[in-house]
Amino acid sequence: MKDERKQKPVVRGQRPGQNRGRDRFSKSLSPNSTPSSFILHPSSLFSRWGRAILGTLLVLSGLATALFTLFARRLGAPSLAGAGAIASLIFVLLITILVVPPLARSAFAEFSRTRLPIEVTPGGVTFIVILVIVAFAAWNTANNLLFLVFSIMASTLFVSWAAARVSLRDLTVSARFPDHIFAGEPAEVFVLLRNGKRLLPSFSILVEARGPSGRKGSTKTKRTWFNKRILSYFTYVPHRAAAEQQIEQLFPKRGHVLVNGFELSTRFPFGFFRHRRRLSARDVDIVVYPKPQPVADELHLLPLYTGQTASFRRGFGHDLLLLRDYQPRDDLRHIDWKATARVRRLTVREFTAEDDRRITIVLDAQLPPDLDRENFRIRFESGVTQAASLVKHFIDEGAEVSLSLGDHGRSFGAGQEHLYACLRRQALVKPNYEAGEYSWPDQFSEGDPRALSPDSNYLILLTAATQGSIPPHIWRRAFVIYL
Repeated sequence: MKDERKQKPVVRGQRPGQNRGRDRFSKSLSPNSTPSSFILHPSSLFSRWGRAILGTLLVLSGLATALFTLFARRLGAPSLAGAGAIASLIFVLLITILVVPPLARSAFAEFSRTRLPIEVTPGGVTFIVILVIVAFAAWNTANNLLFLVFSIMASTLFVSWAAARVSLRDLTVSARFPDHIFAGEPAEVFVLLRNGKRLLPSFSILVEARGPSGRKGSTKTKRTWFNKRILSYFTYVPHRAAAEQQIEQLFPKRGHVLVNGFELSTRFPFGFFRHRRRLSARDVDIVVYPKPQPVADELHLLPLYTGQTASFRRGFGHDLLLLRDYQPRDDLRHIDWKATARVRRLTVREFTAEDDRRITIVLDAQLPPDLDRENFRIRFESGVTQAASLVKHFIDEGAEVSLSLGDHGRSFGAGQEHLYACLRRQALVKPNYEAGEYSWPDQFSEGDPRALSPDSNYLILLTAATQGSIPPHIWRRAFVIYL
């Protein structure tokens, strides 16, 4: 749907404090179990303590062989020192294979839970493992070349940390989203990254938008889960300058997306670590409309025509209603000069209003008794899209449209503003899963005078009810579309 779309800004703020919490793991006992824990199954014992015992033994053995090598060198026994060094290297390899991977997985899980501002990449893990091996070998062999390699690798880690930290300093972000976003249609977003540093530029900056997810955390840890959406990537931002990118974001589903902050990250310069910095922003609720589709051909044959008859109401038709004295703000084009000359005062013509084409679109949001929740959810989403298509179709044809989404409906309206108001309601509507006696919307009540009036508005009903369950008075009153 191509139209002019204004941009609304997301204003950046200050860096927020980080709420850190600890996950608590609890194990529940069955009602018939006893709290005795002195007798354990061997497999259960190994699964619980086997890895810890094995890792502890390997580390202690490695330290013992390292001390043995050191004492052998001091006692002047090179053969024993060489054997101890070889044994130490073997234990280092075993620790690297059997102990380091589980510890790395636990560390990654802990980092993800505590949301630390630094994350180790797979390349960084490999580099740290090599660094540990080199350090252990240098300590055992006292080789100057190994100590030199270790110092260079350690300085590389420090340079990586310092360069990334400096690159993320004094950065501000702002983003502009379109006022009207449709599901499944690319939306143009403008992202501006400003570098406030006096001398140093910033490199390799990834900008992500953050917002709370629907996932509920534990009430004890008070954890807030966030969804992140990648916005743009800036390779280079000069000092005291700004860089802007225009990107296309795709929102697959209707609804609302809350943006309340940004996350800046970089892997500069070596890619061993991913440093993060979070910025707060003014909350922006982005409403994603359902995308209208072309309507079916039979809807073009509805027996309603705009301006078919003239009414006795004031309006902008072509039939004369009356002559009256001129009043301020009257259109000068409506002055009747002949009548003005006859009565010697300004006289204007008023015209009748034509009966406009009026359509009431009703989306049944209640769960039918013979459908499961998942099937009804799929049909309801299809109904929301069809209702949006009908609203757009009839408004484009100049009709006045009223939309009812399981409620009493709203007033009639026309034009683009009314179209966007209807689309916004459809973007946020939810199906009614409450069990109970099924009831039809109020527009189809047999006691509703609007439904019984012969000149009432034409109704279109979209429902997930099964065929044959529609009462006769609804068939006589409305055009029914089964979902």
